[in-house]
Amino acid sequence: MQELLLFIVGVIVSAFGTTVGFGGGVFLVPILIIFFGYNIEIAIGSTMSAMMPAAIIASLFNLRDRSIDYLVGILIQFPAMAGTVLGAFMVAFLPVRELQLIFVVFVLGIGMLMLLPKKKEAPRHAGIMYSIRRVPTTFIRKNRAKKLAYRLNGGLVSLFGFVSGTVAGLFGIGGGFLQTPMMIKLFRMPAQIATSTSLFILVVTSFTGFISHFLLGNVLWSRSLPLMIAFSVGSLIGNLLKKRTPRGKKLERLIAIGLLLAGIGVLLNLLMKTGGGFSF
Repeated sequence: MQELLLFIVGVIVSAFGTTVGFGGGVFLVPILIIFFGYNIEIAIGSTMSAMMPAAIIASLFNLRDRSIDYLVGILIQFPAMAGTVLGAFMVAFLPVRELQLIFVVFVLGIGMLMLLPKKKEAPRHAGIMYSIRRVPTTFIRKNRAKKLAYRLNGGLVSLFGFVSGTVAGLFGIGGGFLQTPMMIKLFRMPAQIATSTSLFILVVTSFTGFISHFLLGNVLWSRSLPLMIAFSVGSLIGNLLKKRTPRGKKLERLIAIGLLLAGIGVLLNLLMKTGGGFSF
């Protein structure tokens, strides 16, 4: 009975994570620990194992849909890897738990702001971010299949990747739930492109995380395989739901809900860390 319940939970988490571009790891780890009695290390290893096939399946769908911005993915991923290493080293010198509590408040605040109705939509060609995107290293990305175009600053995107990686390494969290809303709100990328690109980044992140935890002995196939199957099924369902999900504001609202849930997940992780440090 517990195995069936875990499978259903895995499918739901993966389907929602695929729809909003988060992957689902930030939701699954506290669920495994609190409700299914996993110890911290095995919960993290099982989650990394589950996210890997789900991210690959989602990216194959998005590849066929031509909704991935590979250049943005690369500009974020490589600096993020360097930032993760830096963040891991910074743990020894900074009051991580106090900073993480501030970060939780920030994440919840952003989620609430995204949910609040706006009286007037800000012009796309105005404001400080538009001015920054016009400085050198700025370029226009065109997605002819979707008939979309948006302006990006390569240096700013890479800096954001580095910062998100540092946050991930410092606080022991995945960066996907931070990357998707920032790509939409900070860089004004279309929501569909942002969610697909975030899942493409997750392919590399989940693979490296899986290898690391496998070598550490945190991957038990008896627990990881059912979740890998559940997340694969959930990824298929999530991609079908994405086709039925209206683009634009309604998708952003779903992402905002995901951000609030992610903030709660990070808060639960923080509370559990008081009993013994861990990271995922």
